[in-house]
Amino acid sequence: MNNYIVENKDLLKTIRNIRNQLLKETDKYFLIDFPIAYEKQLIIKAYRQELRDFINNYEIKILAGEKVAFPQQPDFIDLNIIY
Repeated sequence: MNNYIVENKDLLKTIRNIRNQLLKETDKYFLIDFPIAYEKQLIIKAYRQELRDFINNYEIKILAGEKVAFPQQPDFIDLNIIY
């Protein structure tokens, strides 16, 4: 196995942890009593799916050391996560 790929497995783990934190931070928008319009919920739902697909779509690039960007979060939410 390529040494470069082995070294980037830690990076992949870090990126996966950030992705998981972003998903966790958006859970609140789907609580039954959270005050949010249905249309905005649909946008967040699509964003969450993009986050879930992110690792599968970019794992090879991450392991190869290529720069990748997380999906753009909707502008009406603030996730308070620095990455």
